[in-house]
Amino acid sequence: MLVAVAQLCSSPSISRNLSVCRRLVERAAKAGAKLVYLPEAADYIAPSTQVYDLASALDKHIFLNGLREQAKLNCIWVGVGIHERPDPNLGLGNRVYNTHVMIDSEGDIKRRYEKLHLFDVGCTLADLKDSGGPTLLESRTTIPGSRIVRPVLTPAGNVGLLTCYDIRFPEPSLLLLEQGAQILTYPSAFTIKTGKAHWETLLRARAIETQSYVLASAQVGEHFPGRASYGRAMIIDPWGTILAQCKEFEMTSGEEGVTETDESLQGELAIAEIDFELLTRVRKEMPLVNQRRRDIYSLQESDV
Repeated sequence: MLVAVAQLCSSPSISRNLSVCRRLVERAAKAGAKLVYLPEAADYIAPSTQVYDLASALDKHIFLNGLREQAKLNCIWVGVGIHERPDPNLGLGNRVYNTHVMIDSEGDIKRRYEKLHLFDVGCTLADLKDSGGPTLLESRTTIPGSRIVRPVLTPAGNVGLLTCYDIRFPEPSLLLLEQGAQILTYPSAFTIKTGKAHWETLLRARAIETQSYVLASAQVGEHFPGRASYGRAMIIDPWGTILAQCKEFEMTSGEEGVTETDESLQGELAIAEIDFELLTRVRKEMPLVNQRRRDIYSLQESDV
């Protein structure tokens, strides 16, 4: 069973981003993939002052509805990260959800997950100026999620939904494993600095400790002056082997920005096969789930 992860450079233009994503979905389907993953914030990446104004509720979401149409047209499942405006009656202010949506091949939404862990980091802007990532407090624009959603059965297997910064916290992935996940997904938008230091290491760690496939789609390139993402979308097997990956973004000194003809804006795919026999063999020969000392420690999801 073939699956694909995509990377692209989303801009503040929702219509342009939708056009790029539609083409990526079509390309993945033509390549034989049954599931394709687009990155976090695929609908737009914009200055924090514009985040709320550009967001929409799911039932009015032009970008999401366009992807639902494309999924049905190409008969392919699509996972994607988007901005979702909350119900104004909830009184949550001018903040949005960082929502991860799974769309089936009929264009229906099968799962919706709100990012749990927000990118609020304890370092100064100067520390990250070379990373292209000036946003240090995601909580200023984003409402944290409140629950883990159960894996969804797809043609590629049972898929668990997480997002970007969630990857630094192993507990949700282990809970999803206990709920039957065979594939973990992390649509992401890593900064260049954190991507170079930790991206591959974290993804392989989550794959190895859960003995699951990991699909990590990614933003890449310069979204607007002062904000850039690392890229290097990849697919990893349950043994921790990188099966396929895209390129990483290199910010060169004196660069004046990117243009519409750049590969990062047109998008890129990495495609690999999900091998259920390998997954079963890895879990059988090293039965980590059965070897956990549940008499000493345990994982428990809050009822809140």
